[in-house]
Amino acid sequence: MMKDSEIIDLGKAIFGVFFSVGTLCLLGALVTKDDWFAGAGYLLIIFGVPVNLLCILGFLTYGVINTSKFKECMIAIGILLINIPIAIFYTAIGLNSLH
Repeated sequence: MMKDSEIIDLGKAIFGVFFSVGTLCLLGALVTKDDWFAGAGYLLIIFGVPVNLLCILGFLTYGVINTSKFKECMIAIGILLINIPIAIFYTAIGLNSLH
């Protein structure tokens, strides 16, 4: 059984990995003008969405099964959902820099 803080820390860690890699791809593409970074950012979106959705589903399932952990699971899901507007913003910046 996971502790309350472990659930939230796991959500933060997953958020942090995808946020960091996305930021690295965006800054790398903007600074170097190398298409590799843009491609990596695109692949991050393609593979990151299903991975994040599976994590959200996992947190939701865990919270439903262990109702005492439901609030912490919802907090972890909320943290993961912060990546959505960031990804949209980064995508807009990346696409606008192509012109």
